[in-house]
Amino acid sequence: MKMKRIIQLSVVCIAVVAIFVSCGSPKPEKTIENLKAAIKGETNASATYQAFSGKAAEDGYPNISKMFAAASAAEAIHVKNHNAVLAKLGEEACTPTADTPKVSAMAENLQAAIDGETYEFTVMYPGFIDIAVSEKCNDALTSFTWANDAEITHAKMYTEALKVLIATESDETVAPVWYVCPKCGDLFNTIEGLDNCPLCGTKPSTFLKF
Repeated sequence: MKMKRIIQLSVVCIAVVAIFVSCGSPKPEKTIENLKAAIKGETNASATYQAFSGKAAEDGYPNISKMFAAASAAEAIHVKNHNAVLAKLGEEACTPTADTPKVSAMAENLQAAIDGETYEFTVMYPGFIDIAVSEKCNDALTSFTWANDAEITHAKMYTEALKVLIATESDETVAPVWYVCPKCGDLFNTIEGLDNCPLCGTKPSTFLKF
């Protein structure tokens, strides 16, 4: 019985240590607020990109449509990751209703997407990352960093698609197949020669395909 009691106490101690290593004490209130703000932003982005995908299909841009459908799924993955961190912090899931997307001509939609992603990886996520570091919340740091780096990729893909659209008035040279890492939400227009997701190490065989 004494040995069993010692083992039980050891397990409890390990669990407590794990909690403090993941997020420092006291509770990271600013990071919790930032997680909820990020979830709201990513929820809006996912809905917007789904609307852009539908508009692209209507306008005869099937490849851009697939790109935006994949990006919508990627933003939903960021929402899931941020909510997983909230759960670890003992918070309820954040499930905001998306704002009504503003849909315009395709070139304007692409530019709006570029602007949104650029704001996220130059302003929003860097600020959230700094606070997560200061509050010693490693789980949030990981989730924010994955999202930040994925948004850099998203903006790059949108920029390339916009250049093609302006130059050719079509999307024929935009990739016809798109992939999303289900763990971090990174976006790929090819997985040829790719061994692992560069952000989180996930195998391409598990990627979502659009």
